[in-house]
Amino acid sequence: MAADRKKGADEGAEFADFMADISLEISQRVELLDAALPAPAPPPVRKTSPPPLSSAAGMILEWDNVADRMIEEML
Repeated sequence: MAADRKKGADEGAEFADFMADISLEISQRVELLDAALPAPAPPPVRKTSPPPLSSAAGMILEWDNVADRMIEEML
């Protein structure tokens, strides 16, 4: 019975060593991939014109962002 536990412990240690070797190999390959990839291009700048203003009430008629409109309506 003690021999079975020792054998199981040896196999567990061997498996742990195997997993450590795999982990090291994967991390090295990922580092190589990261170094080989070019830096991502920055997103294009989106230029928007200001929304049209209402001459009567001084309020913006069209909003690009719904949250901005909600804020104005709460004021």
